[in-house]
Amino acid sequence: MAERHMPPPLRFLLAARRSELQGLEALAGTCELVVHISALVHALQKERGYSSLTLCGPAESLPQHRLLQTLAGLSAEATTVESDARGFLDGLAADTGHGRGKARLLNAIAFALFRLDELPGLRRQVRDQSIPAEDADARFTQVIGSLLAVVFEAADSALDPGVTRILVALLNFMQGKELSGQERACGVTGFRAGFFTDAQKARMLGLAANQGRSFDIYAQYADGDALQRWQAIQQQGQPVQRLREMAQQTVDAQPVDGALAELWFDLCTARIDAMRDVERLLAQALARQCEHRIAETRQELDDRRLLLSRYADHASGRAPSMVFSMQSRLVDTAPRDGVGSELERSILDMMREQTLRMQRTDDALSAVRGALEEKKRIDRAKLLLISQYGLTEQAAHERLQRAAMDGGVSVSDVARQVIGQLAGN
Repeated sequence: MAERHMPPPLRFLLAARRSELQGLEALAGTCELVVHISALVHALQKERGYSSLTLCGPAESLPQHRLLQTLAGLSAEATTVESDARGFLDGLAADTGHGRGKARLLNAIAFALFRLDELPGLRRQVRDQSIPAEDADARFTQVIGSLLAVVFEAADSALDPGVTRILVALLNFMQGKELSGQERACGVTGFRAGFFTDAQKARMLGLAANQGRSFDIYAQYADGDALQRWQAIQQQGQPVQRLREMAQQTVDAQPVDGALAELWFDLCTARIDAMRDVERLLAQALARQCEHRIAETRQELDDRRLLLSRYADHASGRAPSMVFSMQSRLVDTAPRDGVGSELERSILDMMREQTLRMQRTDDALSAVRGALEEKKRIDRAKLLLISQYGLTEQAAHERLQRAAMDGGVSVSDVARQVIGQLAGN
């Protein structure tokens, strides 16, 4: 029997399942976008690293012409990856379905594209060495931050707990990796100068602490090969940690060898490149989870469509005398307890099961979105500080970090206090 001839309750039961399938198919496209964003972020992180090294001045081991040549290749590579991402985004913009949840994601994409449009001018300034290293680093960081915001909106809009869990793991890992890139740039500046200022030391400490926080959250949500790969990377982190400790001991009166900038850069770069392998493993897990859920939901929809069609045929008298319910019981025989027909009870069981499954999904989503809610809280606190005191985004974040370190509490706790104090002003 065609669906249009089914009784309304049965048509809507199937429509609910179809809607879930359509949501999963849209989510698969969003996850593919996240994979493109991940590749672009990594390319820009590499370009930012060599831009900082170039702008901080050459060393004997890395003459300026070699740095500029390497940087030109990395810029071309990032441009190619960006072109691929933009091509995918063009298709996404043409598909305006799936409601308000997609509006926030599209808005984040619009802002990211605005930032990406600034890259050609920034690259010219770096090539001409007409911009300080700190300013170039900050502008690259703005672009990357806008791309991470897209990943956040993708995770926040996902309605499947399994997919959301992987997206939360990927988001936090990408945040930790981005903080590692910022630490690399800051370290290059300090080691090249031979010492770190108090402000640079504080920033290095904050970046290391926030990396730890991001990677801890990642470890809560990741599993399998991606988690094992990260654990192996962590076991090889002692050389970076020793240079971190050295940076905190430097003073301007006794500068260290500026060649440490290259050693620091190489160690951090090897670590960040290894992190890219983890991102690839997470991307593969994301694709597998989407494929599995789509196939599973399609099969369930087909099963329910067949059963409900048989129910409708039986109710109209067109069905053969022997039809089975989902529990493999004869549907044309009276139930032992004499209450209703087996078919009616089977349909009610299906409706109850679907309702309970949706509730379990909501509960699982609430549990896995804790890390996303924390990021929302911190972002809101930063916006309030920017609005109230005219701070930059980085300065607002550093103020939250300092307050957290001074008070011995988490940045999230400080953000909650800031919101309580400033939200009503």
